[in-house]
Amino acid sequence: MKRINRIIYKIIYLIPFVFLFCYNIAFSQTPNISKKEFYFMKGSIGGSAITMYLYIRGNRITGKYYYDNIRQFIDIDGSINGDTFYINEFVGGNKKASLNGNVTENMFFSGFWVSSDRNNRFNFNISINDSYSVSKATIINSSLNIDLEGSGKFESSRDAVVIENQRKSKVLDKISIDVDGVQSLNEDGIASILNSEIIADYNNWKNNLSEETDMTVKRDIKVSYLDDKIISFSIDNYSYAGGVHGIDTSVAYIYSIETGNRIGTRLSDLISNSKDMDLINLMKNKLLINYSERDFFDFNNIELSDTFDITPTGIKFIYPVYKIADYSKGIIEIEFTFLELKPFVNSNSPFFYLFE
Repeated sequence: MKRINRIIYKIIYLIPFVFLFCYNIAFSQTPNISKKEFYFMKGSIGGSAITMYLYIRGNRITGKYYYDNIRQFIDIDGSINGDTFYINEFVGGNKKASLNGNVTENMFFSGFWVSSDRNNRFNFNISINDSYSVSKATIINSSLNIDLEGSGKFESSRDAVVIENQRKSKVLDKISIDVDGVQSLNEDGIASILNSEIIADYNNWKNNLSEETDMTVKRDIKVSYLDDKIISFSIDNYSYAGGVHGIDTSVAYIYSIETGNRIGTRLSDLISNSKDMDLINLMKNKLLINYSERDFFDFNNIELSDTFDITPTGIKFIYPVYKIADYSKGIIEIEFTFLELKPFVNSNSPFFYLFE
């Protein structure tokens, strides 16, 4: 009996140490570093010119493209297997066609575009468009996920961007450093900085929040528009640290490729008079396409958002969560074509060339 009691005592004595050992293993994880490559591509489908924003991570292909004469984005998702590729294209979430064929080491894709009903088939080719100063970038991601299995969960993911700069342009380096706030151009240095940010997120969760509370912090960066004069990055952030819901934000960082300076930080950089009633009425009509007046806090006094981004067909205005409507409406976006917005554009705007 005494021996059994000693065994029980030892087990009880060891439980905290076993728990601590397991706890340390769980939290000794280091963030995971991954990369995806962005390519700015030009080519054609059946003789019609196209522009493609292509992302490759491992053997996964994602991105979007548009026909140059239509300029409406079409989403793509597929894979590369050796020197062959297969890509599906989607419009409004519905598969419309596929692209398949061969790819060379220098990123020349060729093959066929085939409609989903297989009634149409056209030759297809794309390659890197190196006529622009920017044609390739690397997006580096650091992430860490910890699940306490029944208790709290921690998730953090952060992107950083390095524009390929074979010409050693100080302007491109300036953009790379500014867009994500990571003060490094070296991939290992960037990874180290991102990992430090992730660990800081984790320490905030561990030291300031209950470990029964989930915490999520994400920063996702994509190229949203590119031509020979400007490059725009769409930066989507999400944060949650307890409560009913997290907060999404979406901002555009637009840069002059000539100077490396960020542009479009104020509405006056684009619009000559944001109070123009014709502009306001046009804005309200666009809001009412997907919403009703009662969906907004004060529909009659809504102003044009000072957050905007460039698209191939026009300007997209972005209203943050809670700016003009409640949380359930999320981020609200409306888009003006270049033709629609042209009468209201500041003639001194760095974006004026888009409207000519």
